[in-house]
Amino acid sequence: MDTAQTKTLPCQCLRTKNPYGTTPQNSEAWVAGIDTSSSYGCLRTLSPAGPDEHYVHLARCVQGRKCYEAPEE
Repeated sequence: MDTAQTKTLPCQCLRTKNPYGTTPQNSEAWVAGIDTSSSYGCLRTLSPAGPDEHYVHLARCVQGRKCYEAPEE
């Protein structure tokens, strides 16, 4: 089974910037590697905190968070 199908995809408003570039359009490829040198931001607030005033991160911006928006199919 493909690991991308079993993992929850991050919120569509989560963005990142790392030494290798920005968030790829292919979320499945991005989820596989959490880079410790990446910085994260929220597209809705344009800051490192989400609308719920908690910091954003690949591990935190998942289904179940109050402000989570599922990626569009």
